[in-house]
Amino acid sequence: MKNFLKKTLCILLCGTMLSGCSKKNTPDEISVESGESAVSSPFPAKSCGVTLQKAPEKIVSLSPAVTEIICELGFKDKLVGISDYCDYPQGLTAKKVGSTENPNIDEIIDLKPDAVFTLSALSEREAYTLNQADIAVLAAEPPKNMEGYSALYKEIAAAFYGKEKISGEKETEKAVETGANARLAIEKAAESVKLESFVYVTEKLTIAGDNTFENAVLSLSGENVCKDRGYVSADKAASAPKYIIADDSLSQTDLSANDTLNGFIQSGAEIRFVNASAFERPTARTLNVFKELAEENSSASV
Repeated sequence: MKNFLKKTLCILLCGTMLSGCSKKNTPDEISVESGESAVSSPFPAKSCGVTLQKAPEKIVSLSPAVTEIICELGFKDKLVGISDYCDYPQGLTAKKVGSTENPNIDEIIDLKPDAVFTLSALSEREAYTLNQADIAVLAAEPPKNMEGYSALYKEIAAAFYGKEKISGEKETEKAVETGANARLAIEKAAESVKLESFVYVTEKLTIAGDNTFENAVLSLSGENVCKDRGYVSADKAASAPKYIIADDSLSQTDLSANDTLNGFIQSGAEIRFVNASAFERPTARTLNVFKELAEENSSASV
């Protein structure tokens, strides 16, 4: 009888041990045992071609456009330094530290930022000095087309979001989604205006052709009659446009003083003025161009 009880107890113990061995660890148990988090870290991540080990806590922006975008993203409180030209949004209290063309490197280093953002490259010497002080230099590309516009948002957002995922039809990087949404907002605003054909006239009385941000934005609502690349003289327009869109620092007198533009006006081209800063600072405010055009068209039709 004793032998039978011993055998029975042995069988029960073995069964318990086997069932314990066959139990699968939960993800939480795996992460605890391995010392790894169940959710992967969004960093290291790349922004503007630079690999960041973590999101910056203190930043300097030497570009008004980048400053605006950083504030749009909700990271205004991280700005400890801004360019002399940063004046929007209102209430910026960060220290003025020069500009991309003439940065005060010593003052920037004294602020001890984790990163400096620019919209054009610093000199090699300036970038090297900042890098030696353990400050990342993140130089974004000024947009010349809508892909560049969404990429600008993506690159700046990536510094803060890293590889963070968001929900949707498919998982994607939050930084990528930020850029896509910025572009979509301008495209939707463009639906309110039909330009048919146009030229855009800069402050210097040149017209914007292919490979310019003005062309990329306005072409969402019409066809640019200037097919050349860059900023060229008005006589490069292939034909007379329906609209002359001009920098609002100009007047109709200024436009009429140019023989080619005056010819367009005499042929019936309608003049519309827009705030050029919307192109000079590619941010969410760029879509205001279409609000201005829609209002002017509405007033003209009354």
